[in-house]
Amino acid sequence: MVGHDGHRGWLYYLAAAPDRRGHGVGQSIVEAAERWLAARGVRKVQLMIRPTNIAVARFYDRLGYAEEPRVVTAKWLTPPA
Repeated sequence: MVGHDGHRGWLYYLAAAPDRRGHGVGQSIVEAAERWLAARGVRKVQLMIRPTNIAVARFYDRLGYAEEPRVVTAKWLTPPA
């Protein structure tokens, strides 16, 4: 899923089926999302990755994404299940 807030774009929960990994599906999804954002004048795209998800971090690194120092804060509005 891709979206933007008028300033920056975000990629959320992109995935390819395990048997399609390594066939360019993920890269095609990301590139399509980037084109969609660029067509709307969005100049920067961001995403979040869990620190333990090394394979995904490497995937985005190969596509030109770089880690940026950020602090993420959260608040549960309902108790977690």
